[in-house]
Amino acid sequence: MPAPAPHVRVAEGKSFAATSRVLFGPITQRFGVGARPVAPRLTSVSLGGCRLSEITADAHIVEGDQFLRRSFDPDSVKILMQLSGRSRFEQQSIAVDIATRAGVIYDPVRSYSLQNLSTVDQLILQVPRATFNDDTLARLEKPVPLTAGDDSFVRIVSGIMQMAIGEAERLDIASRQRLGDSLVQLVSGLIRGEPVTGGARRTPLEALRERIISYVEINLAQRDLSPDEIARRMGCSRRYVHRAFEGTDVTLERLIWDRRLEKSRDALLSPENSKLSISEIAFSCGFNSSAHFSRAFRTKFEIAPSELRQRLRKAVH
Repeated sequence: MPAPAPHVRVAEGKSFAATSRVLFGPITQRFGVGARPVAPRLTSVSLGGCRLSEITADAHIVEGDQFLRRSFDPDSVKILMQLSGRSRFEQQSIAVDIATRAGVIYDPVRSYSLQNLSTVDQLILQVPRATFNDDTLARLEKPVPLTAGDDSFVRIVSGIMQMAIGEAERLDIASRQRLGDSLVQLVSGLIRGEPVTGGARRTPLEALRERIISYVEINLAQRDLSPDEIARRMGCSRRYVHRAFEGTDVTLERLIWDRRLEKSRDALLSPENSKLSISEIAFSCGFNSSAHFSRAFRTKFEIAPSELRQRLRKAVH
């Protein structure tokens, strides 16, 4: 099996427990004796200041104890989304039953217990505490349940988390940062009980547009990233995909085009890509022709890719 990308951390079997404590802080995991026919697995990726992890494991209990916290432990609010399995979360004398497609938001500075009653597949997003204001943190004195069913906003957050962890190997620094920033905003809405700051709940088209933008962000390198492919992934018609952008100042095609150009500019400015040719960077961002890419780049940024790279090299040396 090839080694994961540098920004992706994978642990399974014997390294699972130790890595979990490093990433999540002072927790204790207890599996039933002889009840682990499949080794537990943890995949984790940093998204800017956030961290997103996926855990696949047999039934087990996780306990978090605030009295065991150390100064270097992550100081983050946690969002758990259940992809499969059944769990029960308890904190502050409140119990939350978590079924598939449901979840919970909680503050781990207060002791808690997570009883995974079956084999589970879970996503855990850690958002730095400093991200939230005092009013938002006050709402986390008790766990915030995220119900399954038809709550489209919960599905949006869960869907973005799934896409991000599924494409973790392919995400560059800029994409990870943008995804992290988007998830912070969405999680704040979940905690407050509203999807956008000071506004009304999102319409179905607004929710779809949010999902499309996140999907585009993750899959810019795919050269066949088209309205038809996106509609298939979103489970709707091409016409409905285009409707999601009506009334905005951008079309879907322009969104894809602009984000590819912005991603290529970020790649050209990154020292870690200094050995890559301009053509390689263009193709990695989803462009089919280096000449076409150069013309579009100059039109948008008023500088040719080659000139931008030359300026960067002169500035470095």
